[in-house]
Amino acid sequence: MEGLDSFKRRIDSSISRVYEGGVVLLPFLDDSEIGVIEAKVKYLSDIQVSFYGGIIDADRKRCILSLYDIKKEDFKIRIFEIQYNKKYYELYHRSILGALMGLGIKREAIGDIVIDEDKNAYFAATDEISKFLLREFTSVGKAPITLKEVHNEIHNRIKYEDKLHFLSSLRLDVIISSAYNLSRSEALEYLERKEVFINHIMNQNPSHICKEKDLISVRHKGRVYVNKIGGNSKSGRICVTLSKRI
Repeated sequence: MEGLDSFKRRIDSSISRVYEGGVVLLPFLDDSEIGVIEAKVKYLSDIQVSFYGGIIDADRKRCILSLYDIKKEDFKIRIFEIQYNKKYYELYHRSILGALMGLGIKREAIGDIVIDEDKNAYFAATDEISKFLLREFTSVGKAPITLKEVHNEIHNRIKYEDKLHFLSSLRLDVIISSAYNLSRSEALEYLERKEVFINHIMNQNPSHICKEKDLISVRHKGRVYVNKIGGNSKSGRICVTLSKRI
């Protein structure tokens, strides 16, 4: 992923193009990039902004910026099922992504990768690379595969594990330290490196007070949802239920 400062400049340029009458279709974006766009267009009521990932509850989504109405087909997303012999092979998110990257495909061209309870594997991709995928994506590791485009709804079923924490405060550095089992100095390093996001917006302030329903993510560490804040322990610590994505 390009640096956030570079991405911000890219979005400023995209907004200018929209005001000149253009329509901007961006590749698949992660949480931090989505947050940048939402902050940039928050007060631009004349611009239509829409996100879509092709998969229900997708994490990674494409974005269209336009002065006109937007339809799903405008996002140019294809959903593929990876067909393989489940008797002899098992596919994982990391192995599928690794195989795709091994073909020289940029990460921004690939959306969510979903493996359901029946080991059916699906992924979203930009229409621009669909022909290349159908021709070149023939294996994941040692597993031979074929691709089939699907048009039915595919769900990214997100699971969270709840855990009760007893915290000295609701400061951001305290919460991420406890949630991710980090030392306070490690938590501060993530903040200094601009790798902590609250509700998709980068936050470097260790003393920021978190509240219920906040979605916190630390790059390469996953997401935590502040599920419930309620009551104090006998020692005066705050009882906080954090739901960590698994």
